[in-house]
Amino acid sequence: MTRKEAALLTAVSLVLILALVPLGCDRGPGKAKETPVQKAERLLLKGDAASLQEARLALQEAVKADPQAARAHFLLGTVYMREAQNEGSRDKLEESCNLAKGELEKALELYGQTRASAELYKQLLDICYERASLPKRFHTEKDLKVGVGPWEVKAMEKAIKTVEEGRARFPNDPAFSAEKGQALQKELATLKTLYVENVQRAWLSRPSGYMSPEDYKKAH
Repeated sequence: MTRKEAALLTAVSLVLILALVPLGCDRGPGKAKETPVQKAERLLLKGDAASLQEARLALQEAVKADPQAARAHFLLGTVYMREAQNEGSRDKLEESCNLAKGELEKALELYGQTRASAELYKQLLDICYERASLPKRFHTEKDLKVGVGPWEVKAMEKAIKTVEEGRARFPNDPAFSAEKGQALQKELATLKTLYVENVQRAWLSRPSGYMSPEDYKKAH
C-alpha cells in the first residue's frame, strides 16, 4: 500500500469512527460546553495540520485529567498516527510512531478484549507496520539495510502479533487474514537478515582494539 493510499484509508476510517459520535459543535445558548474529547473529534474531521495539532493538545489535556479515558487514548493515538504519516524527518516520524503505539496499546488495555473494536486493531497494525517500514521511507532499496535495527524487527513482530489477535477477534475482517500474516512474516525474515548484516558490518568496521562481546564478558 502506498503512503497516499494509506492516508486515504485512514481518512475514510476516521470518518466512519466519528460518524456515530456526537461532536459537540453548533451548540446553542445554555447547552453544555464541549469536552476536550468532543473538541478533538470535531477537529479531526477537518484533517488539516493546524486542526490536528489543536486536537492533540485537547486530547493530551483529556488523558491528563482522566488517565483511564480509553477513547481519549484511542483518539490521541490516532492523532499521533496521522502526524507520523505526514512527517518528513525520520527522528520525528519515529517519535510519532512510538507515541501512537503507546496510546493505542493503552486504549486496548482500557477497553479490554470484549469492547475493543476492529478499528483499534487496524490502527495499531498500521502504526507498527509504519514503524517497521522506516528504512523504506528514508533509504533507497539499495541502501535499505543501512536503516534496519532491532526496533524495526520488534515493530514487525508486533504487527504480526496484532494480525493474529485481530483474526482471533474478527475472523471475517480481511485486514487480519492469514495471507496478511504470511506477507508480514516474509518481511520480518528480510528485516532480520538485514539487521544481522548490519551487526556484522559494524563489527568488521570497529576501531582497532575494540573488544568483541565474547572478550568483554571474559574480561568482566
